[in-house]
Amino acid sequence: MNSILEFTGPEGNDVLKIFLLAMAFFRIYLEVIGFSFEGLPLTKRLMGEKGKSFHRMGLYFGIGYILATAPGILLS
Repeated sequence: MNSILEFTGPEGNDVLKIFLLAMAFFRIYLEVIGFSFEGLPLTKRLMGEKGKSFHRMGLYFGIGYILATAPGILLS
């Protein structure tokens, strides 16, 4: 391990990390523009009232993923 920012080690897949980082940014973008996740058919059918907390948790995971991986990718 060369740096504290490289927590996955040299065997990590950079393409996968960048793809997941882009998906996390897209998730936050959807929150910023006010996209209604509760209106999605699968959310209505499968989640019911728990859908809102499910999608809010996804936002928190997206923010956490960005904070955990973006510095390592951008500084490498």
